[in-house]
Amino acid sequence: MKNVIVILFVLSAFYGPVSAAKSFVKQQLKPLDAILENRSRIDEVKHRRIDSLQHCMYLSEQPYELYRQLYEEYRSYKYDTALIYAQLMYDYALGSGNSELLVEAQVGRAFVYLSGGLFHEAYRVLEAVSGAEQNPNYLLTFARLLYDMSDYSGSTALAAEYNDRGNRYMASLAGLYTPADSALYWYPLAVIDLRNGDYERSITRLQQAMLDTRITAHDRAIYSSSLGYLYRQSCDNESALCNYIDAATYDVLSSTYETIAMRMIAEILYEQDEIVLADKFIHIAMNDARIYNARHRQVSISQVLPIIEENYTQHLRRRAFGAYVLSAVVLLLLIAGMIGILLLAHRNRAIHDARDTIDEMNRNLTVANRIKEELLCSLLVGYSQYLNAVEHYQATVKERVVQRRTNELMSIPKNVDARLQRQDMNRRLDDTLLTVFPTFVQEFKVLLQPDYTLDIKPDEKLNPAMRIFALIRLGITQNEVIAEILDYSINTVYTYKTRTINHSLYTPDAFYAALMRIAVID
Repeated sequence: MKNVIVILFVLSAFYGPVSAAKSFVKQQLKPLDAILENRSRIDEVKHRRIDSLQHCMYLSEQPYELYRQLYEEYRSYKYDTALIYAQLMYDYALGSGNSELLVEAQVGRAFVYLSGGLFHEAYRVLEAVSGAEQNPNYLLTFARLLYDMSDYSGSTALAAEYNDRGNRYMASLAGLYTPADSALYWYPLAVIDLRNGDYERSITRLQQAMLDTRITAHDRAIYSSSLGYLYRQSCDNESALCNYIDAATYDVLSSTYETIAMRMIAEILYEQDEIVLADKFIHIAMNDARIYNARHRQVSISQVLPIIEENYTQHLRRRAFGAYVLSAVVLLLLIAGMIGILLLAHRNRAIHDARDTIDEMNRNLTVANRIKEELLCSLLVGYSQYLNAVEHYQATVKERVVQRRTNELMSIPKNVDARLQRQDMNRRLDDTLLTVFPTFVQEFKVLLQPDYTLDIKPDEKLNPAMRIFALIRLGITQNEVIAEILDYSINTVYTYKTRTINHSLYTPDAFYAALMRIAVID
């Protein structure tokens, strides 16, 4: 028992933290799961806005503004459609000759190319833009492009060059604002710290940027995703997961499909051995990338997805095997339980049979006691009568001798007739036997052939054969004892027994068995 307690303690100590960690993860994912369930409704609101803008597009005198608004709706939602409206913006701006609109349209086209993984096209477009050194969107888009190009170049000198250029663009962007502008000022500085490996200061600056209440849900998704990356690089996977969950939540709320948050959630869950959840979110990430048609996102996800799917398949196999094992154990327990029930039932039946046997023995003892009482009473009465007769006989003889009336002694035996005494004894024996076995005559006749008659004298209740078998039913089976009681010879007893059994409906053994079942007095 002590060993079992120790094993349970060790198991609880091992699985306790694991269970707590799994509970924490599921608790953190609850809000995101709830929002994902309503994703279609959230997107429906976006679709209604888009439909409304598209209806107005052909009626508006300023189509560029509608192109821009539709581009903003699609830029992080669907790559192909966003590119169409970015091109319409560019064509209109080019035709109008408005340089500001042209820069905005060019930056829009570059952003779509960048989001779709077309880095060369995005770089070519941004390089062609002139007079945009003070344009925040231009600086931010170009910096992001350079950072992505650096990441895809690996650990090379070219990657460092791209990273440095990206930092310069971000520094120029931060120079356009002051701390009073909050997020617009702190975010570029935080990105520079991130790229330079100063994760602690980058986290502080991003948290400062998050305090700005003016930022959009899409901006919060970007900032939360950046915080998730920083915490992950700092080996704080719990905080990283929480921030990526926030980022994914904001992405869903803003109908953003160009995102990495879902993939990062899947990777962290996979590392925490949450295979089922990891498989769920990696497929959501791949589906989002396909909807947006972001090629580079699909490529990066496709590198992780097969690994997670393989482990998910193995997990399902382990669960299936565990289910089979559990089913086998349950089946064995059921079989053991059934066997136990059968054994218990058999034992209960044996106990019941033993109890019935004991009850039957008790009833037999009760009957035996009654028989003893009846026989004892009859014996005492007969013995008393016998003593009285002997005393009367002695007194009569003494009286005749004292009075010298010896001639009268020969007449005394006539007054004490042994035959009459025997008849009287037989009547008392019959009464006693029928008191013990009140239905003896009727049940005894049933044992014999119908044409066999039992002659019973008018002044008697039983005949000699019936007395013999009544004594046997009483438990007296020795022929010598029966002969002594009834004053028969042993041959007479044997003759009555043989004659009666020969006229029986049963074999001798069956006859005696049936005889012993004749009911006794209740």
